Amino acid sequence: MVQELIIYPDERINIASADIRHFDEDLDQLVIDLKDTIEANNAEGLAAIQIAVPLSVVVARDPSGEWHEFFNPRILKRAGKTISTETSLYLPNITEDIPRDEQITFIYQDRQSKQHSMTASGHFSYLLQRKFDYTFGGTFANKLDRDSRKKVEKKLSIQGNVGEFNTDSNFSNREYFKSAINKLLFFEGVSLFVPFFDVTKETLSAWYNYDIFATIATILLTIGYLVYAKWEASRVISCTGCQVVSFTAVAIKYFVLITVLFLASYYWVNPY
Repeated sequence: MVQELIIYPDERINIASADIRHFDEDLDQLVIDLKDTIEANNAEGLAAIQIAVPLSVVVARDPSGEWHEFFNPRILKRAGKTISTETSLYLPNITEDIPRDEQITFIYQDRQSKQHSMTASGHFSYLLQRKFDYTFGGTFANKLDRDSRKKVEKKLSIQGNVGEFNTDSNFSNREYFKSAINKLLFFEGVSLFVPFFDVTKETLSAWYNYDIFATIATILLTIGYLVYAKWEASRVISCTGCQVVSFTAVAIKYFVLITVLFLASYYWVNPY
């Protein structure tokens, strides 16, 4: 059955799609609805969220007209950079040049939940990248710079579609966590030089008490950084496992540095 499409500025398009867990008759009907809606709109493909179903499902036709169904797709490898001139059913009458990967290799599951891999290049690759982006909660507007997004918003407002894009800036709030951690650790490092000077036991005690406070505070901030970073990654477009590994690696480095500095303070600054 043909379903109604989500059209800008409907913010439901920004919902990150959940993975498919149950490969049942409801999923079969969803695929039928997606195909019917694709044909009714003379389109090449759709992500389920484009018909307001927040599930990680993409149905598309390749250049030969063959249907493909992708459940829980994840891009594993990218090759080459190019610019793709694209349109979107979500953004009526808008055409933009979007940076894309020339070739992608990805894994996905079929309707029987079996896992497969595929490599796509050229136009079909750009189509799939655009649809996979939808499953992570974003449109190609997320790949435009601020000025270009404003121009698109203006074009849409002229058509009577007034709104603004819910896109994430290049600055992440997790940087506040790192900034606070770095400042606390800097002064803890400074404390290690205090014993080289002729200072009183009270001064050493004050610095050591600061080191204890800094250690506890940085541990809590590092945990907060890791939790926030994972939450942020879950809602940002094209989030991958590599991003989560990166955040975890940063947190581990902080934990190691915190441990080393506190041990040094305990044996060197501790006046007791």
